Amino acid sequence: MTAKEKYLKFIESVRPQASFSDDEQSEPPNYLNDDYWAALPGRDGFHLLSPDHAPSSELKDYDVFYIHPTGYFQTHWNAPLDPESAAYERTNSHLATQASAFAETCNVYAPYYRQATYYSFFDEDSNGYKAQDLAYSDLSNAFCAYLENHNQGRPFIIAGHSQGALHGQRLVHEHISQQPIRELFIAAYLIGYILPIKHFDQLYPDLIISNDAEDQSSIISWCTGTKDFRRSRAHSMFWLPEGWCQEPMEQPLVCQNPFSWNTKSDWISDENNLSIRLKASNLFLADYYAKKHSHSDLTIDAINDLSFEARHSENSMIETQGPLIEKMKSFTTGGDLHNFDVSLFWGAIRQNVRRRAHAFKK
Repeated sequence: MTAKEKYLKFIESVRPQASFSDDEQSEPPNYLNDDYWAALPGRDGFHLLSPDHAPSSELKDYDVFYIHPTGYFQTHWNAPLDPESAAYERTNSHLATQASAFAETCNVYAPYYRQATYYSFFDEDSNGYKAQDLAYSDLSNAFCAYLENHNQGRPFIIAGHSQGALHGQRLVHEHISQQPIRELFIAAYLIGYILPIKHFDQLYPDLIISNDAEDQSSIISWCTGTKDFRRSRAHSMFWLPEGWCQEPMEQPLVCQNPFSWNTKSDWISDENNLSIRLKASNLFLADYYAKKHSHSDLTIDAINDLSFEARHSENSMIETQGPLIEKMKSFTTGGDLHNFDVSLFWGAIRQNVRRRAHAFKK
């Protein structure tokens, strides 16, 4: 069986058996209760892991509202909020490999939410859209709780990957663009999900597509693949104010090269970048059928011995090549580096968050 055949078999195996309306949903989270936050300032957590120097635990001048990607691979449309679930453990891994890039500069606020199951992205009816709406409703409530109870007038960033980026797109439209809070908004790093340029002005009339390392009130995004990787026949669900739709993945998209923070097409390397890898005391991350929290020990290490370079490709993706990418190809499906969108560029993101935040002028 080929890798693609195994992948399609897995997708079918996690299809929910009931419709969304007939599926059981857990109670919504109460974000006044700290237990519903995966990361908060002043609390130890995996977002504070680092391959070199740990971030200070003191309250910082900037915040990040971080939305984790999909970590739920079971046959309900939305994940229950269960601290002993494998989904919670995967959130820990995302804090370690993604939110940690922001923690040197920002206080990290990361809500747990009733995330949509992985299959929702492949659903051909409206169940997947409804599951995403439910997930977003939690995040919308979490962001309101963050503004009311935590922000205290600090400039902030929105960050998310994959499903987290999809919800982040909607969050910026509904809560930040053309709202008074925009005065405190630095930028949104919405990585690993398509954002068609043709919809940008409708969604964000008072924001810009970032084209510089210090652009403010801006949106940053990219999807990563190996050299010549294409998604010519693929479509993805996309939210617009008038409702959900399907958009082709190959079209002009918001996409910046995180080695240059612009859209130039040259191959670029960054000697100061740290790519990272997650290390766990067991192999729970490779087991998408796992249901229970394994309580694995997690660390992140820098990849010091292998380099790579990246460029902005003609199909609005980031292409990569080099010794590190060659080593990673066996972990991809056809050259798609979606799972490594952040960890490949971890150090470059950390540096840019510092630079962009310090360039903010209220």
